[in-house]
Amino acid sequence: MGILRGHRYLAVMLLLAASFTASATTQDFRFDTVHTQILFCASHLKFSNPCGQLHVKSGFIRFDDNDWSTAKVAVLIDMASVDMGDASWSDKLRSHEFLASERYPTAHFVSSSAAKIDAHNGIVHGVLTLLGVSRAVDLQVTFNRAAVDPYTFKYTAGFSARASFKRSDFGMSRYLQSVGDDVDVRIEVEGLRDRDALDQAGSIDAQPAAANKTEPAEH
Repeated sequence: MGILRGHRYLAVMLLLAASFTASATTQDFRFDTVHTQILFCASHLKFSNPCGQLHVKSGFIRFDDNDWSTAKVAVLIDMASVDMGDASWSDKLRSHEFLASERYPTAHFVSSSAAKIDAHNGIVHGVLTLLGVSRAVDLQVTFNRAAVDPYTFKYTAGFSARASFKRSDFGMSRYLQSVGDDVDVRIEVEGLRDRDALDQAGSIDAQPAAANKTEPAEH
């Protein structure tokens, strides 16, 4: 039993050492799609600001807390996954009047630069492509922490982010008098360290598209 406890102690110490070493270097992470959520909210007749949820298909993060200028993010979003908590309402958002998810099944965000603001916060500049239209969008990002998950034994980094944009900038201009133009986005992300994360991100272009690129959308 003493030998077994010794082996467990050694394993824990090795994991802690690995965590300390990793925290001081640039690391690549793939999105943990189970523990990553995108919430978006918009005004409904100014009565309230209902929120929906979208699922992340895949994504890639490169991050060094000591040097945010090296950070990179690329994420692919499943637009058909939109969930408003009501089946008919979700179907309405999937329709050609809003997200047109049959024609545009995915959206993606790719960073162009990042900068640290204070100990845990920074800004990530990038381009969001939605409905075939690419526009510059900034993410206000909080780095929560990075450590070995005691349940999975995987080195994990956690982030929270917020952003906002006008849906009309992407050609989504139906019902602007009843459904707000301003969309507020909240993102919760966990990334799993993976040296092959960029390859596993799939079809995401690691380079940001040109902002203001427009493919006319029929809405």
